[in-house]
Amino acid sequence: MNAKSLASGYRALASLAVVLLWGLYALNGGLVANLVAPLNGRLGEDIPFKTDYTGIFVIDYPIALLVAFFYFATNGSDEGYQLTVFEGYSTLQSSFVWLYVESLRSGSKPWSIATPLFFVTLSQILGGAISLPLYFAYHILWVDSAAAEMLRVRDHHAVGALPFSFLLGAIFPAILACAPTWNGPESRTPEAHQTYLALFQVDPLWVTLAQALLTNLFRWLRPAAGGGDHGQTPRAAYRWTQTSYLLAASSSAIGHVYTAARIYTSTDEGTNLVRMRIPHSLEGPTGGLADTLARGTFLYLQFDIPIFELASLVWAFVLLSKLPNRPQMTDRMLALTMLIGYMTIGAGATVSLALYVREGLLREKGKTRTR
Repeated sequence: MNAKSLASGYRALASLAVVLLWGLYALNGGLVANLVAPLNGRLGEDIPFKTDYTGIFVIDYPIALLVAFFYFATNGSDEGYQLTVFEGYSTLQSSFVWLYVESLRSGSKPWSIATPLFFVTLSQILGGAISLPLYFAYHILWVDSAAAEMLRVRDHHAVGALPFSFLLGAIFPAILACAPTWNGPESRTPEAHQTYLALFQVDPLWVTLAQALLTNLFRWLRPAAGGGDHGQTPRAAYRWTQTSYLLAASSSAIGHVYTAARIYTSTDEGTNLVRMRIPHSLEGPTGGLADTLARGTFLYLQFDIPIFELASLVWAFVLLSKLPNRPQMTDRMLALTMLIGYMTIGAGATVSLALYVREGLLREKGKTRTR
């Protein structure tokens, strides 16, 4: 399949996701409940809802909408729901690394670093099932037309900062926000948890700020290394790129394995793969979720997560399959290998490891061209 057809397919998938996510969310009443919660100052009937974070309504209202959306998924009230979100986010957070590395391949153009920020923020607002397919459509067309030299990561300062900005801006906020997953709902008051969630909602900004500050710090600490393309610079950029992929793969694999272990060891009736992953009705999963908002957001994520997982796997498969110097393996064997990875270590880890392999192949290709 050519790049234009793949891009069209991704755009069609994003359009379908709009219908499945937001159409059903509106039909089952979840969207209305989400919109009015910040205005009423309550979640459901008995949970007070914090709506004043900055004192500026145009900022506080969108943040409160996202806090309301994720509240029941992270407050420890439903183990099956929170594990679904925990595993899904362990994949989605890895897209920080994927998109930032790809932005560094495009050189120092002013829009390059803005691209991942835009699409990751879009994932937070509209859903990864909409944002990531749109990015993959854009990226596949770019890769198809880019010269081989454009696929190399040159800025070793920027890529060297990436593992640290990923830890500080994505993983650490997620651990704080999801603490009731392990500690139980009594570990935090509703207001305290809502405050943590509000900070968590702007993690694309935290990653971007950490990335910018650390990149400038590394340039200041190692000015002699420069930004050239000779000596140690290409090797350093390569090593840091693969380190970032391994960190992303590890965090995603931990999320997947932990979720799988809890599914098989939990005594909670609602913690089972069928309820967590398969949509059953327009109203969304019940089993302890009496609130319309909670059921609506659960159903939303039951469509969101598998769509962006599938889209990411196909994207990584396409990038690997198009490399002429890949190991002797048919497309079927590559697809089977990635399917096994998806079932054992999860989609996020599988994609990150596929990109790790691709980075090595791109480096070998670059060596061959310079001989």
